[in-house]
Formats: sequence, C-alpha cells, structure tokens
Amino acid sequence: MASAAPHPLPLLAIALAASLIVPSPAFCDGAVEPTPPPVSAAPPPPAPRAYAPAACVGDAKVGVVVAVSGAAHAEAPGQPPRSLACDAVLNACEEIVTAPGASLAFLSGDVLVRVGGDARVTLAGTEQAPDLFVQRGALRSTDGRSVGAAPVQLGSRDLAASASGADAELETKQAGPSRLCAYAGSAAVEVGATSRSLRAGECLAAEGGGVASFAAAGEPTLGLGAAGFCEFEVALDDSLAPGDVAAPPLDFFPAGGVGDDVPRDPCDEPGAGCNGGHNDLFDDPDPETGCDSPGVECGGD
Repeated sequence: MASAAPHPLPLLAIALAASLIVPSPAFCDGAVEPTPPPVSAAPPPPAPRAYAPAACVGDAKVGVVVAVSGAAHAEAPGQPPRSLACDAVLNACEEIVTAPGASLAFLSGDVLVRVGGDARVTLAGTEQAPDLFVQRGALRSTDGRSVGAAPVQLGSRDLAASASGADAELETKQAGPSRLCAYAGSAAVEVGATSRSLRAGECLAAEGGGVASFAAAGEPTLGLGAAGFCEFEVALDDSLAPGDVAAPPLDFFPAGGVGDDVPRDPCDEPGAGCNGGHNDLFDDPDPETGCDSPGVECGGD
C-alpha cells in the first residue's frame, strides 16, 4: 500500500519561523537604523507689544499750567517732587501726578491738555508738539491748530496715536483696556501690528496687542472747561501817545462831509411833548436841573 504525500502546511510554518529567527543584515553588520526626525512644533505666538514712554532727551519746555484744582505735582529723575500751581512750567522727562479728585490743565503752544484725577502722565516732546504717555487716568488733548501741524502724540501701554488739529481723549486704568475717543478731527492709531484711523465720533478700546471694541463716542470724561483756571491780569499802558490811537480816514464815511441841513424830527427836541401821544413832557430821570436835563433850555452857542 503506497504511503500518502506529506502535507505542505507544516513546511511553510517551519520556513516562517526560521525567517524570524535569522537577524536582518543591518543588525548582523552592527549598523543602527536611523531615528526618524522629530516633528517640529509650531512656533509660539509673539508676545503682545507693550508700549512705553518716548525716550527722554533733555528738558525742553512742553507747556505751562493754566488750571489746577486739588493736589498735583511733577516728578523728574533725580529731583524731589515739586508742587504744581498756576504758571508753572512743565518740561520733558517729567511726570504729572494728580491726586484723586484733582485736575490740571496746561497749554502746549496752541494745544490745551487736561489731566483728570488720580492720573500719572509722562511728558516728552516740545511745546506745540507734546508727547503724552498716560500711565493711568484720563487725558484730553484739544489742538487749536489746523490739520497738518506738528502732531500731538498720545500713548498708553496698549496703543500709540498721532493727531494733528484734533480733539481726543485717552483713558487708561490699572486693569482693562485703554480707550481712545476722537471728538473732532481724526487720529492715526497703532495697536500691535495693525494701524487704523479713528474718525471724529468714534472710540476704540485696545488691550493685549489687539483691538477689543469699537463704539460711538459718548460724553467725554473731561469737559472742555477745567476747574481752577488761573487768573490773568492785563496791564494797561498809561503812556499812550495821541498817535497810538488811529482815527478813521476822512473818506471812511461815504460822502462824509459835515451837513447843516439834516432834517430833524420835532419830537427829538427835549420838552416837545411827544410822550405816547400825550401832552406831557418826557419823564426826567434826573431831578437836578441843568443844561443837560431834558426840557431845560439854556442859552449860548
């Protein structure tokens, strides 16, 4: 009786096991397989830009105090604080500090600047072109010049603005966004990596390198007036010569000759009795008699 042929499945299993036992040529040669490169992580986002006061150079005059109410003083590097009063000069590299409830206003050329209470403002720039950095509190700048003049620089930790011939208010608190409003004119505003124009009647709030909100401008925190405006004295010159007061030219009045034939209304004569159609004389406001009194006839030329 013939024997049956062996089944092929056991042979395949033995061959597969042998292939698993024999090491690969790379391992036999002592080579190490290369490690795959690591997956690079996305770069972190840039940190929000925090603005700072302008670099302080020199001590140029920035303005003169024209109003002060409550306690306010100026601080300069290496100097003791000095109290601010009317006519005090404000210089670059100084900081204005106001107490809660106080206020201060100063003129920088034709720019009127008002500072609210519990504020700290760093001064830079020059007169007519102030650079004002609000560390805290509210500040309003009203530029009486035309657009195109040297701009007023306004800044806080969240934004930087430039305005010429504009009325703008910037407010910054210890926490929360900085708010800039334009009430007249416009301002160029930089927030982080973006720039935009703020038109009259608009407000912008910025925080953390971005714009937090836009809104219509409401009532400003600081009004046009300021408490404690300084008194101004005008000196009268008592040495005027006749030539200092110019008379109008002779031809100022059309056909300006003196006429003696101008008709006169009879009621213009004192004592004419034209008092509302009655025959009474005009009331005499002066009980004293004399040539200057109504109804009194005096002779002479």
